[in-house]
Amino acid sequence: MIEQLLHKPPTAKRLVLSLLSAPELDEVSVRELARWGELFAIDAAAMRVAIGRLVKAGLLRTSRRGVYRIGSRGEALSLAARSWRAAEARVVSWSGDWLVVHSDHLGRSNRSALRSRERALNLEGMRPLQSGLWVRPANYSEPLAATRDRMLTLGLEPEALVLRARELIGAGLDDLNGLWPREALERDYLAFTTAMKESAARLPELELHDAARETFVLGEAVIRLINADPLLPEQFVNVTARGKLIAGMMTYDSLGRSVWERFRRGGDSAARDTIHKRRHQPA
Repeated sequence: MIEQLLHKPPTAKRLVLSLLSAPELDEVSVRELARWGELFAIDAAAMRVAIGRLVKAGLLRTSRRGVYRIGSRGEALSLAARSWRAAEARVVSWSGDWLVVHSDHLGRSNRSALRSRERALNLEGMRPLQSGLWVRPANYSEPLAATRDRMLTLGLEPEALVLRARELIGAGLDDLNGLWPREALERDYLAFTTAMKESAARLPELELHDAARETFVLGEAVIRLINADPLLPEQFVNVTARGKLIAGMMTYDSLGRSVWERFRRGGDSAARDTIHKRRHQPA
C-alpha cells in the first residue's frame, strides 16, 4: 500500500494546503515549501504558481514577504482537515432517527453551487436516497442546528431544508444500508491500520528525507480517509475497527511530527536516532 501511495505524490496545491493544515504550521515560507516540493519532484516554479493561484482564490494569504498562511476562504477547509482527532467524539449510539436534507427545490443548473452542495453533503456522510433527498443516521452528538451550520460553512445553501426524521416510510433498512459501502469501509480501516504499523516499524531505518516523504503521504491518506468517513453507527459498520484506525493515526501522527520537525530544521545528523527514540517512547 505505501509503495502505491508513494507513486501517487500530492499535487503542489494539495501539498501546500496539507502542510498549512498541520497544527504547528501556522505559516510557512516559500523556501520551506520548495524543500517539501523537492521531496515529491515538484520544482520551485510549480510551487510558486500553485501558491499564486491559492492566494488569488483566497485560500492563502501573505503574512509577510515570502511567508504564507491560510486565507479566509481556506479556514473552514483547514478546520475540517484537522477535525479527524475528534471524529469519535462526534457520534453517539444510534436511536433510529435519520438526518435528512431536502435540496431538490434548489435546482441543478448552477454547476458550481451543485458541486459545493454535494461536497458539503458527502463530507457529512450523507447519501442521496432520491434526487434531492439526502439521508444519514442521526447519530451525531451535536444539535441539529450545529450540523446545519457546519454544512453551510462547507458549501450547502441556506435554503436547503435540514430535518430530523423518526421514520423513513417507503425505504427498507436493507436499502438504506446499501447507501454506504460497508465492506469497502472496513477493508480500508484494516489496510491503513496495518500500513501505519508497518511504516512505524521501518522508519528508524530510513533516511530522513525518505521518512518525511513516507509519513507525509501515508499520514495524509489516513487523515483524508478519516475525514471522509461517514461515521456510521455500529448497525452499519464495524466501529471497533474504525476506532483502531483513529487511535493508530494518533500514534503515527506523533511519530510523523517528530520526523517533520527534523526535516524542517534541515538536518540529517542523528536523524535515525531521533526517530528511533520517538518510536520507542512509552505510549
